[in-house]
Amino acid sequence: MTFNSRGISEYRAVVGGQVSLPCNTSLWIEEDISLVIWYRGSTGIPIYRVDARSSRLSNSKQVPSEELGERAVMDVSVLPPTLKLEPVLEEDEGDYRCRVDYRKHRTQHFLVHLNVTVPPKQVIIKDLDGNRLRDVIGPYDEGDSLTLVCEAYGGQSSHLLYANLAYTYGNEHTTE
Repeated sequence: MTFNSRGISEYRAVVGGQVSLPCNTSLWIEEDISLVIWYRGSTGIPIYRVDARSSRLSNSKQVPSEELGERAVMDVSVLPPTLKLEPVLEEDEGDYRCRVDYRKHRTQHFLVHLNVTVPPKQVIIKDLDGNRLRDVIGPYDEGDSLTLVCEAYGGQSSHLLYANLAYTYGNEHTTE
């Protein structure tokens, strides 16, 4: 978890993986909660509801939207309680708001942001001459330098990492 420029907790997930988004309100006492509602974006349309108005929270009725279906479940047995999404889809990226209605206290809201990484479809490793490397490479003698080029195709991510790795066998590696 990190915080973005808006001061909102950020969570990361990979397409096909799972993520647990916390509903980190300051007050979480099972007997005091009547309703928990999750929203995505600014639509005001619920994507998940936990209705404890006529039962204890642990026995409450959980209702995901059609959009989430069986991919979502709210775990109210952990602190903070979490909305678990599995598998994560690319379109799950965005702001999520958890609203907690209490029987005798003010309603609270908690906002989190989910960043979704789409992994590349293909990764190609090449040498400096542009030759594609498919199997074990080498052998290399101690003191030899090795430079590899990595090309990734078909993925999408706003979280890119560029690294130029140089390695000399028998010495420490350096990253530029």
